[in-house]
Amino acid sequence: MIDALSSNRDRYPLIAVGIIIGTLPLAMRPILMMGLCAGTLVGLSILRNPRHGLLLVAATIPLETAGQIGALTAHLPLTVPKLLTLATLLAWLIHLALGRMNFRHLPWMYYLPGFLAAAGASLIGAEETRSGLEAVLRFSNTIIFYFLIVQLLDTPVILKTCLILFLATSTLAASWSIVQRFVPGSSFAFRYGWEEQDARRSGVEQDIVEQHMVGIVERSSGLSPHSILLALNICLLLAPLAAFMTNTRPTNTFLQCTWLAMLAVLLAAIVVTYARTGFVIVLFCFSLMTWRGLFSLTTTKVIAIVATLLIFILTVPDKYIDRVLSTRAYTTQSSSVSIRIDLAKAAFAQFLDHPLLGVGYGNRYGIFDYFTSYRDKQHAVTPHNSFLQVAAQTGIIGLLILMTFFWKTHRALCKAAAIFAAKGQYDLARLGIALDISLLALLFSGLAIDLFDKGMAHAWLIIGTAGALALLAERPAKKESVLSMEPL
Repeated sequence: MIDALSSNRDRYPLIAVGIIIGTLPLAMRPILMMGLCAGTLVGLSILRNPRHGLLLVAATIPLETAGQIGALTAHLPLTVPKLLTLATLLAWLIHLALGRMNFRHLPWMYYLPGFLAAAGASLIGAEETRSGLEAVLRFSNTIIFYFLIVQLLDTPVILKTCLILFLATSTLAASWSIVQRFVPGSSFAFRYGWEEQDARRSGVEQDIVEQHMVGIVERSSGLSPHSILLALNICLLLAPLAAFMTNTRPTNTFLQCTWLAMLAVLLAAIVVTYARTGFVIVLFCFSLMTWRGLFSLTTTKVIAIVATLLIFILTVPDKYIDRVLSTRAYTTQSSSVSIRIDLAKAAFAQFLDHPLLGVGYGNRYGIFDYFTSYRDKQHAVTPHNSFLQVAAQTGIIGLLILMTFFWKTHRALCKAAAIFAAKGQYDLARLGIALDISLLALLFSGLAIDLFDKGMAHAWLIIGTAGALALLAERPAKKESVLSMEPL
């Protein structure tokens, strides 16, 4: 794979320019003008090869909040990755019309427009029509993004390049979440309704939710709108990173050390989020990685793990222990846990009253009719459970359509891993397993996080890559330059 990447070094300057452009809206006007000129060159490159555009999108998604230009609606910010996605879409459509590219057919991808139709139908008679239409618009963008990934990641090299770029810039963004704790002016007071436009900011939040139990907690969000999203986005990278580590030959010390350094940064970033959900998902991911052969325990690794745990125990703040590692943090003694239980009950009651079409996609204030004890009714809340939220908002129809999509993606990844292994393409087989673990981790996190009415570009990049890999499995085996060809 390294040889294949080195033969495409003309992409690297374009990728670097795209990352720089992602932060230009915050800079001075002369620099912005220079960025516009560079953007023109990048646009021409995307027009020549839309795959370049997708690589730029993958490289800039982790820097999305730094490249926020404005807002289309209260819940739909305009960012550099979105502009790059639009440019890539237009370039792909031109190539498709000229016959230079073929449409790649993935049978289960049509479930996403089906879910969008169910979401639209749920808005008939809904009370929060505007909020619902914004949610439909967001998910429409998600579908376009997913379709582009499936269409453009059409070779193993471009697929691996996309994942490596995403891993690299995600690690940079994660490192910033650690550094920002020491940067003056990064802290801000606890915000309510963080999904509203005026509350979408990143930094170190002074969390007071568990103040009665652990006091004020400083939670880093890096370049994500919230620390929980940062933790989730990092967890989705653990399995692909483990796959690249396993695919790298043990004699390649530089690459092995690079992967380990990235893993250390990602895990440290999860710690500074103080997210209990992130901690649980990390355990879930490592359990699956060990079970499915991506993370094998050797004597050296056991020693390293024990040493790391000892260092962690000696240096971890007491507040982290009380908030994340204490058993009472996962019981109703925690106000966050007790509120989430009440929200889940309210969402289930909503679903029982509107079982077919739901109360309306993106409708958030209706839950207060079932959660009357909640005091702060000025800011919208969600059930903090993706499955109950989808069921309450779109009914059983929307829930079944969306879950069928994820089930078929999971089955396709399992089949793809087996096909690649049979062909001797063990690096791609491991990537199939890794993407499946990330998918399962995403669904597992849905028990505590709302996922399916937000953009969640990080997650959908992984899901789209999974679909692209499943299509690659159907191709005849070709000789590729890969990191490793050892069997699973």
